[in-house]
Amino acid sequence: MRIRGEFIIRRITDNIVAIPVGDAALKFNGMLLLNEVSKVIWDCLERECDLPGIVAAVTDAFDVSAEEAEADIIEFLQKLRLAHLLEE
Repeated sequence: MRIRGEFIIRRITDNIVAIPVGDAALKFNGMLLLNEVSKVIWDCLERECDLPGIVAAVTDAFDVSAEEAEADIIEFLQKLRLAHLLEE
């Protein structure tokens, strides 16, 4: 899995935003607000990780069980799918 299109990530005060650039800016109007967990997931998707790899990255970065992490990751991935931002 990977993010479809080019985005730049910026930290603005306490917010993390993903901003589309190039062709992605033509297809996706707006920005995505990320939290610390979704930023880790996003980073994994930029490296084309699979679900087990993303779960490992989240459980390494945060004090969370693999089951809870996987449920949250699946929810976030579904939001990316609905926005047509996930390439599988």
